[in-house]
Amino acid sequence: MAITGFKKYKYKYDLHVHTSPVSTCADFSPKEVVTMYKKAGFNGFVLTNHFTPLGLGKHNSKEDFAEYYLNDYYEAKEAGKKEGLDISLGMEIRFPENNNDYLIYGISEEDVYRAAKYLESDYKTFYREFKSEKNLIIQAHPFRNGIALCDLDYVDGIEVFNMHPNHNSRIAVAAKLAHENPHLLITGGTDFHHENHQGLLAFCTEKKVKNSYQFSNIISSGDFVFDLFGNKIIPSRL
Repeated sequence: MAITGFKKYKYKYDLHVHTSPVSTCADFSPKEVVTMYKKAGFNGFVLTNHFTPLGLGKHNSKEDFAEYYLNDYYEAKEAGKKEGLDISLGMEIRFPENNNDYLIYGISEEDVYRAAKYLESDYKTFYREFKSEKNLIIQAHPFRNGIALCDLDYVDGIEVFNMHPNHNSRIAVAAKLAHENPHLLITGGTDFHHENHQGLLAFCTEKKVKNSYQFSNIISSGDFVFDLFGNKIIPSRL
């Protein structure tokens, strides 16, 4: 018998998406990615391009890098308007100390310039000084090869469901950690980079989500479900 309680979560988004050229490992432009997600039946996505010291080194200043970073977001947002998709601003930031990545939700364009000031710092300093009531700082794919689990006192949650097909993110281990640490928020996303990988995991909500702050609020509330091609994943906080 089909369970009908999920029907109210009818709006589909992806919390983890990359575009080229800002994410040099991504294969498609913002416009192309918007078209892909439109065809996949999504209502939008959070653009979480890489924001790293390596990227900073290719620009004359932190301000120049922040401006360059935002160009992909502006292009995606404009394409989204034409296609009827809501594109929100996010970030996947890294620091010189290791290869850990942190997903940021609940930010504005001004916050990108502010975050750039920490690219030569460390994540604990970043968390202490950048963290606010409006944003969330989430460790991305914490059990992937080459990643070290961060100090959980300096993060709001972990990305349990990272669906990148080319990496082993050890989803079950991440889910176990979240279960054992109920203060941690749970996120998940496609980690989209390559062809035919778009929309592998949908973050489903009851209402349309128009901006990064609203994503932060919904993630914090736990009032969402993940949709894996018809298979529903209920966050343990719901």
